[in-house]
Amino acid sequence: MWKKTAIVVTMANEKYPKGKRAINFNNIVEKPTQEQIDLFTQGLVLLSDGDALYGTEVIKHDTMDAE
Repeated sequence: MWKKTAIVVTMANEKYPKGKRAINFNNIVEKPTQEQIDLFTQGLVLLSDGDALYGTEVIKHDTMDAE
C-alpha cells in the first residue's frame, strides 16, 4: 500500500559546498509524471539564484503488512 512519495532535487551552483545541494520534497503525488517533475524543477531553477538542475530522484515508500 502506498505510504508516500518524495523527490530529491539536486541543484548545482558554485556557491554551494562541493558545487551541489540536494533538496528533499516530501509528500508529493503518488506517481508523478515526467512532465510534472520537469515543470516543478523548471520552477525551482527560475526561482533560484543562478542554480542549474543537476538531477532528480523519485523515492516511493510503500507499506507491507505482516501476515
